[in-house]
Amino acid sequence: MKLSSLFQKTLIGQIVLFAFIAASMALASSYSLRWYLTGEYTSKGSAIAKSVAGSQANFSEADSDAQAILQTIVDEFVEVNGVAYVVVVDAEGNPIAQTFEAEVPNQFLALGTIPPQDSGPGLNRFTHSPNFEDSDGDVVVNYRRGSEFGYAIDIVRPIPGGDGKVHVGMDQALMIAQIRAAVRFQLLIMALLFGVSVLATYVMVNRISRPLSQLTDYAQRLANRDFSASVDIRSQDEIGLLACTMENMAADTQQFIQQLESTLKELQQTQAQLVQSAKMSSLGQLVAGMAHEINNPVNFIAGNIRYARRYAESLLELLQLHDRHSQPYAPEITDKIDDIDLDFIAEDFPKAIASMQVGAERIKDIVHSLRNFSRLDEAELKAVNIHDGLDSTLLVLSSRLGKTQGLCAITIEKHYGQLPKIECLAGQLNQAFMNIIGNAIDALTEKRSQLNPDSLPTLTLSTRCLDNAIEIAIADNGIGMAEDLQQRIFDPFFTTKPVGEGSGLGLSISYQIVVQRHGGQIQCGSTPGAGSRFVITLPVTAAKPDLTPPLIPDGSVAVPFS
Repeated sequence: MKLSSLFQKTLIGQIVLFAFIAASMALASSYSLRWYLTGEYTSKGSAIAKSVAGSQANFSEADSDAQAILQTIVDEFVEVNGVAYVVVVDAEGNPIAQTFEAEVPNQFLALGTIPPQDSGPGLNRFTHSPNFEDSDGDVVVNYRRGSEFGYAIDIVRPIPGGDGKVHVGMDQALMIAQIRAAVRFQLLIMALLFGVSVLATYVMVNRISRPLSQLTDYAQRLANRDFSASVDIRSQDEIGLLACTMENMAADTQQFIQQLESTLKELQQTQAQLVQSAKMSSLGQLVAGMAHEINNPVNFIAGNIRYARRYAESLLELLQLHDRHSQPYAPEITDKIDDIDLDFIAEDFPKAIASMQVGAERIKDIVHSLRNFSRLDEAELKAVNIHDGLDSTLLVLSSRLGKTQGLCAITIEKHYGQLPKIECLAGQLNQAFMNIIGNAIDALTEKRSQLNPDSLPTLTLSTRCLDNAIEIAIADNGIGMAEDLQQRIFDPFFTTKPVGEGSGLGLSISYQIVVQRHGGQIQCGSTPGAGSRFVITLPVTAAKPDLTPPLIPDGSVAVPFS
């Protein structure tokens, strides 16, 4: 089981504190117990010595059994707990009674006070314990060591009448053993209390660290913008309040981020709209200006070519009539007729006039298509034939449909159905058509130039009538798109073209025009290597167009490729 860092730090602190307290209490207890037990042992030894001395004082010298009785008394006292020995000596220092199994040690045979030994266990500082009372003032306490009794507290009390002294030795080893036992018991109790405190600390720290760990994990997930995360802390303490505050902050942050993303999309959309509008406005003005400037001389040529043809025919008839009635010609005229090949001119001149008339009509058709594509004079909704818009777009893009760089021309297949006129912003729809068809041409060109030069590029335009709506399908057999790309093709500034070759605005603008401006739908279906198919659905009767910037969706509903 992995312990939390908080518990580990707390445990280290507890161990250090416990070690300090245990050492301090052990030293204090040992000191106090030694002080106390020294006094107790000294008092007990003094009482025994006093009792033995009193008994000895009561015996007379003529009493033959006195020594035996005294020995019996001494033997009884030596059985008392803590008594190491009892020795009674007479005034000359000769032992009267003693408890040693062998002979009395020599140090007890000397007269007077025997000097204390300094080689004891360091208990001499407890010689004058407050628990020891010497009411008579004639008790001498020494610390002694001997091979027969080890370390002992030697209490010496004189026998009343000056008949000798009584030595009572209290066993210091037993006293020290008691002190050690008491200290060990105290340490054991402290260890048990330490174990209980560690367990209590673990429970307490676990209750604190677990929600803190949840909060930390929650904060990390929020930092990774995973706002679906939640924290299950419902306590009423500070941690619960912190968790509630973090959840509220996360909700506010998520809402703020969503607002920022929405604002960013609107800004991108507005920028895309402004850029594309400016570009298309410039293109429309250019096309309209060119169409207007070309239209006047073309109308002049087309209007006068009929008269030129008529005049030419009249002149040729006059030449033929003159030729019949003015023969023979002068040699100079005959030479000129041969030089200019008058018969060829008479035959080819009407054909040239006819070709010029066909060219003029073609130019008029192109100008009409350009004006139809730009639609600068039609800012409001107007009922139009959608086929004219498709044909005009193909005409504008005709230079990209022919043979280029040794590649074959793109085949255009039209499958137009019977469509009613629909109310729309024709110029903007033409812009959407041009964006979609332009991308289709790019896909066909890339497939021919890089993947399959022998492929036959085909662009298919199909229309059909639905209930109160029309459907326009624009399909190609180009390189196609993967599924992940299809989900992003309508995003502003998203492009699959190399840097510098695409702005990523065409399909985004087309989506706005179809969906927002006309209330229609635009869907894409594509298969990599097989091509793409865009389906546009428009209502026949359009509502008032919404001119506010739309929010571009993240993807579109796929249409099965066919």
